[in-house]
Amino acid sequence: MIHYTVNFEQQNAHLFEIRLNLNFAVNHGQRFYLPNWIPGSYMIRDFSRNITSLCANSKGEPVALEKTDKSSWQLLQDVECLEINYQVYAWDLSVRSAHLDSEHAFFNGTSLFLGIDGYEAEDHTVILNASSVARENQWMVATAMPRLNVDAQGFGKYRSGCYEELIDHPFEVGNLTELNFEVAGIEHQMVFCEAPDRVDWERIRSDVQKICAVQVEFFGDQQPPFERYVFMTFVQKKGFGGLEHRASTALHCSFGDLPQKGENTDKISPEYRGFLSLCCHEYFHSWNVKRIKPARFIPMNLSKEINTELLWFFEGITSYYDELLLARSGVIAPDEYLDLLAQTVTKVMRSRGRFKQSVAESSFDAWTKFYKQDENAVNSLVSYYTKGALVALCLDFEIRRHSEGRQSLDDLMRIVWRQFGKTGKGLGETQVKQIVKEMLGTSLSDFFAKALYSTEELPLQSVFDGLGVSYQLLPQYLQSEKGGFVSAQKQRKTLSFLGLSHSADPLGAKVTSVVEGSCAAEAGLSQGDIIIALDNVRVVSSELDEYIGKIPPMTKVQISFFRRERLFHRNCQLSESEANTCYLSLKEEVATENLLHWLQPDKEVRKVS
Repeated sequence: MIHYTVNFEQQNAHLFEIRLNLNFAVNHGQRFYLPNWIPGSYMIRDFSRNITSLCANSKGEPVALEKTDKSSWQLLQDVECLEINYQVYAWDLSVRSAHLDSEHAFFNGTSLFLGIDGYEAEDHTVILNASSVARENQWMVATAMPRLNVDAQGFGKYRSGCYEELIDHPFEVGNLTELNFEVAGIEHQMVFCEAPDRVDWERIRSDVQKICAVQVEFFGDQQPPFERYVFMTFVQKKGFGGLEHRASTALHCSFGDLPQKGENTDKISPEYRGFLSLCCHEYFHSWNVKRIKPARFIPMNLSKEINTELLWFFEGITSYYDELLLARSGVIAPDEYLDLLAQTVTKVMRSRGRFKQSVAESSFDAWTKFYKQDENAVNSLVSYYTKGALVALCLDFEIRRHSEGRQSLDDLMRIVWRQFGKTGKGLGETQVKQIVKEMLGTSLSDFFAKALYSTEELPLQSVFDGLGVSYQLLPQYLQSEKGGFVSAQKQRKTLSFLGLSHSADPLGAKVTSVVEGSCAAEAGLSQGDIIIALDNVRVVSSELDEYIGKIPPMTKVQISFFRRERLFHRNCQLSESEANTCYLSLKEEVATENLLHWLQPDKEVRKVS
């Protein structure tokens, strides 16, 4: 058995101290390594760079280890047993790595636990020792790793059946607010670190329980595929994100994302709705990516990039259901679902990169493009999350249409779960298309060719027409305008728009990106420029879009801006705003019934408000 001991007495220096013990003979040349990336986040992160010291001994006598590459070491002699002591610097406040200070500790195993080449299938144990600060402040431990012998606070000994499992159970340690509930007889725990006061915890518990229950029912099993599940959330003034694991998820959210006591529970804020969608998304990954996996991910090689075209399926379909299942669970109403769907369409339509990159290409190049976005991303990339969600919407519609309503994307997901998720067999790059063909008795090859491998627009108009939903793309007015659900079609005259995004700066409006072919691009504006005036009148970020929108298209204006501390003036002929902002509304009363059947084919849900 392989043993790790984790100490964090040096929390002020942000250093985890790790001791790795191998109580068996180890041969010369044995290799030790740390992963270069973490599953679910497709970018090489070189976690080994955070190891600040490393040494080894056998029965107290020093033993030499040689570093052979950026993340590997090898033993230079035979030993009867081995102990490796090393320190890991932890100051990455994200869900992907490790963070330690005097207020809390968080880590993923990919950041802390050295792997032993050839011994990955062995049992691994972890002893988590409480620091003096942890004891004094009554810190608690949250993790889904199976417990062997722990105290009331969760400090003590844990066990994993293999290295892959070991690194798939993150730990959150600190002053935690804890919520507990059951779904299908399985314990679920939610913990929040550094949460604000007056949060309506009971509302969160009730809503997330409903979301989890509808997902377990969705996949058709009596119980979810784990013995216990943990949502661990770090709350900060401004933050958002999540990373899935086999029986838990690490989340970040903002103070304002959580509902407060005394709020009207008949309404749901966009911020809280976003948090619930995040919880739904990561929980869905317990099936779709943690157990249903691309064949290329089996076995998982964490030393190098693994390219797959299937992230549209694993992230795009998950993104589709993370909103759809909110409606099915009843925590949001159908009109709120349409509001979210319209915002997804808007995000895709504002990406000029959709004309240059397919979702299959976006997936394959995730390592070098999607996860390494720059100021030109709006012109060169499409998101396999957002466009992938719209592909899933269209695929759902196509399956229903070809089966005359007898089958849906739900059925496809359950087939994939039974054939691949429950068996551990990897999903091949083209097998989704084959399963759909077997379901329907006809090929959707034309649909897949266009939706996955081309840059053609998706047939959204047909989908919304089929639902009886009015689909509008209106000219963008403000960069903050997201689109959404409206009770009746909106009317909007032609507007002027610069075709750039910007943020507040003490001097004016700082350009963050420029849309290719826009009037701003034609005038030569670039990322980093600080716009200070239009026609010699000072402007700031909060008023720039509205100011431009009031000027008729084709009008010439002078833009004054700073670049590299020098003042420039450029003439710009304003162009019409692109129709890229989606609004959805119901065409008629029958559309309500169509929508309800789409959202909840087997159950009654709340009527559209």
